[in-house]
Amino acid sequence: MMSSEELAKAYHTIVEKEASIVASSEIKEGEWYPIANPRYSLNKNDLKELLRAKGFNDPEKMIEALIKQGFLIRVPNRSEDSDSTKLRSLHMDVLVRSSQITTKYGRPPYALSCKFALLKSQIPSKKDRRIIPSETGDKYSSNLNNAIFSFFDNVDLAKTYISIIKDYLKDSGLDIYQSTVLRNMLQSEKSTHALIAPTGAGKTEIYLFYLLAKLIKFRIVEREKNKRVLLVYPRKTLTVDQAYRLIKLLRIANKYLKPYDITLTFAIRDGDTLKKLEDARGPFRGINCPNCENKTLIFSENGRIACENCKEKYEFVKTLRSETEKADIIATNPWALETRLLDSTTEDVNVRTLSNIGLIVFDEAHEYRGLGGGIISSLINIIKEMNSDNLDLVFSSATIPEPKTFISKLSRDNNCEIYDFDESIRRNLVGEKLTILSYLVMNPQYSWNTYCQLWSVLMAFLAYAYERCGIKQPPQSILFINNLKELKRVHSGYIENIRLGEPKDHLSNQLSSLEPYCYWHYLSAESREEVRERTLNGDLYEELEKRVCEMHSQLSKEERRELIRRLREGKGLVVLSTSSLELGVDYDGVSFVFNVGLDNPISLIQRVGRGGRRDKTMNTVLGIFLIRAIPTEMLRIYDENFIKALSKMSGESYSLFVTSDNPQIRKRAMLIESIARVAKKGLPTYASKGSKGPIKSERDLLAFIENILEEI
Repeated sequence: MMSSEELAKAYHTIVEKEASIVASSEIKEGEWYPIANPRYSLNKNDLKELLRAKGFNDPEKMIEALIKQGFLIRVPNRSEDSDSTKLRSLHMDVLVRSSQITTKYGRPPYALSCKFALLKSQIPSKKDRRIIPSETGDKYSSNLNNAIFSFFDNVDLAKTYISIIKDYLKDSGLDIYQSTVLRNMLQSEKSTHALIAPTGAGKTEIYLFYLLAKLIKFRIVEREKNKRVLLVYPRKTLTVDQAYRLIKLLRIANKYLKPYDITLTFAIRDGDTLKKLEDARGPFRGINCPNCENKTLIFSENGRIACENCKEKYEFVKTLRSETEKADIIATNPWALETRLLDSTTEDVNVRTLSNIGLIVFDEAHEYRGLGGGIISSLINIIKEMNSDNLDLVFSSATIPEPKTFISKLSRDNNCEIYDFDESIRRNLVGEKLTILSYLVMNPQYSWNTYCQLWSVLMAFLAYAYERCGIKQPPQSILFINNLKELKRVHSGYIENIRLGEPKDHLSNQLSSLEPYCYWHYLSAESREEVRERTLNGDLYEELEKRVCEMHSQLSKEERRELIRRLREGKGLVVLSTSSLELGVDYDGVSFVFNVGLDNPISLIQRVGRGGRRDKTMNTVLGIFLIRAIPTEMLRIYDENFIKALSKMSGESYSLFVTSDNPQIRKRAMLIESIARVAKKGLPTYASKGSKGPIKSERDLLAFIENILEEI
């Protein structure tokens, strides 16, 4: 039977061949090439020979499978033709049409020039994820098994932990990177660990299994009832996305930990955490039930969490602020962390809670740079000072140049351990990801905003056409625009375009499918005429209007949850996003990522990393960078180092700074630590009602200042 890995590699082989035809030259990985031949096609028989020559079995079956799934597109001569031996890959077809976008057939394209590059990388596949702790397995399995037994120094507890891992992974396992890093972390005597690996490398599972091991050891081996684990995420979206995995893990763990008479609990403490029981109604943060997967968790009558479908109760999830202080695992963000550090209340996470933290995990650690990094570094130092026992730190990121220097400054620990996704790991992986990169240089005569509107029309229609053809996973796209005002302009312009009948001109049967202006080839032959008539009559508006959505901080919680639900369910969408979807969020169907402007390489890597993460996309992503007619952006394409870093998706030449030595940061840290010490004594800090806030008299204010000065 043909595996998804083999099919993806066959697709990558076809795209590589296709790229040389589009560029009209042999191409090298990581080099930029112009689109010299936008009206090309591939011959089906030639593709069979190509795959056969590359050692693939049954090329005919592979090509038919790729056509059926929409990754190979027929490009017939006439719109009435139902079959054609002329083909294109989906990703290169979209690239070519994107490079030629214009308002009317025959007019010059909006982009002055377009170049593209291919980049292959090894990623873990289903075949790679086969390692399970075992005495009788390969060296990776036995080494991890030995590390677990050594860590717990208790045979029964080690076996319980292994059972939890096996149950969580089910028919899968860990890959070489995951098993090696987890083994080393369990054996390490160091306090600071950093996981530096590409998106999709499985960093989340590593730190989840590690924190579970630490927590079980705290409770059962060391008899520490109050020591907790803290997870810090830089975005609410990311917190919610990862909460699903944590709830899934604890659901399994608590089943196996029943003989030990402990139940591990979890809470999210941020601005959305409920204050009152009467507010507990409706969906719980849009998180799905781990048992039913696609069904949402909701609040039940007593404020607890249950599945809307299977009715399973998740009593271990604490939802009220008054309960969060007692949770074993607390997920939060940097701003809530600082606020909680200043609070002496007994009805919420407070300074005493944070004084009993045994492990803190910082996901997407590259976000804590510059002044923000200085603040986080000072908070880490304060929590260390407040804790009498050793505090472990784990940092996770796909994009940290010079990680040893950066993590040492952030953690204030020069003896940190870096677990890099190095060449020895890559060589042993079967999985492969193909990234197609492109930069478009805008013609100064045209509006980049209008270009984005027209690109949204193309991608929304593509998704609509695929759904109409019955393709299970229609393509999903993310268009990143940092400026919220411009993002809304793109959205309103898109609505106006489809209100006027777009993409009607693109469906003209006078157009050849090889013309970049043509879109009718995405439809089946029997539906082309009907859809063409519908666009002319304005009847396609409702089909396309809701396919372009916004994602940013101004949306309500309900709107954000609904969008995330639609993405997870595989709906064909184009999402206009600020940085909200930049970090760590995992959606299986994103094939196309478009970025307006040239940000720093770290952001660009993260954004393109949102796509091509699963076999639903053939592990392939097209990342387009739109260079606007702005001097600072136009000049960057002549910066050889930058453009080379871009083609390799590397941030090596970009340094991350932690400004912990800034005098104002140091003063701020001193003040926060002093107030935290006041709070730890149980004295009022007026940070919340539970800490006698707000200040109501001059006497209280003077007493508060005196308490702070005493600590300083």
